[in-house]
Amino acid sequence: LDEITYETRTVEYASFTTRTIAFLTDVFLFIIITYGLYYVHKPTPSYIGFLQMFWWKIIFVIIIYFVYFDGSEKNATPGKQIMNIRLLNEEKREIDYSTSAKHLLFSTLLFFGFFRLLLYDKQQTMADKFCKIISVKVK
Repeated sequence: LDEITYETRTVEYASFTTRTIAFLTDVFLFIIITYGLYYVHKPTPSYIGFLQMFWWKIIFVIIIYFVYFDGSEKNATPGKQIMNIRLLNEEKREIDYSTSAKHLLFSTLLFFGFFRLLLYDKQQTMADKFCKIISVKVK
C-alpha cells in the first residue's frame, strides 16, 4: 500500500458540502487573520477601510496561500485539512505548485463551475476537470 500516491486505494470523492465547508473555513481563517492585523495596527478607523486600503496585498496573500498549501506535501489548505480533503491528480498522485496555480486560476475564472459538483460522479468542478484533479476524502 502506497501512502503517498493512493494508487492502490479506492478513493472517496469529497462532496459538494464538504468542499464548501472547507472553503468557508479558509475564508473564516482569513477574516480572523486580517481582523487581527487590523486590530493590532489600526491603520484606518474601520476594518472595512483597512480592507479597502490593503486589498491588493490581501489578494496577493490569498493567491500564495492557496497555491502553497494545495501544492505542498499535504495537498490541502488548512480548511481542507480540517475537513480531511486532499487534492490529487487523476492518477491519484500529488499535485505540484504549477498545477495548484493553474487550478486556482481556473477556479477563479470558472467559479460558476463549482455547482457542477452536484451532477457528476467524481464530484469535479470545471476547474478540476481542466486541471485533471480530484478531491478525495482522507480517512
